[in-house]
Amino acid sequence: MKKTSISPFNRVVLFALLWFVTYTICLLSIKNLSPGTTLGIILSLLPVTTFALFIYSIIKGVASMDEVQIRVQMEAVVIAFSLSLLMLMTLGLLDLVIVLKKEDWGYRHLVPYFFLLYIVGLIISKRKYNLEDEKHD
Repeated sequence: MKKTSISPFNRVVLFALLWFVTYTICLLSIKNLSPGTTLGIILSLLPVTTFALFIYSIIKGVASMDEVQIRVQMEAVVIAFSLSLLMLMTLGLLDLVIVLKKEDWGYRHLVPYFFLLYIVGLIISKRKYNLEDEKHD
């Protein structure tokens, strides 16, 4: 009997989708249903579990990469982290001068920007190493 296994890239995508679906459902449930404190805390922490699985799958996936791919991922994370700090610093300073609406610039609104900045870092890093056309196994 042949044992099938999911590739590291597919595992990361699977856990990313699981986190995204869990986060979206919990966010909409908290916003629309206004649950009690206990249920609200549970709904707030549920995406933390799925995100931890996502992070674990990323770490395992990077461990199975070759040296160039690891370097690309590392540079993408460094670029994303640096740009994220720049964004947070800018928003913090702007908030001292003008009032930023919590409805538009709350913590939950910043999460997509972090992913976007990682994608920017990945594009920059892949171009540097000529990995635009690389296929995932």
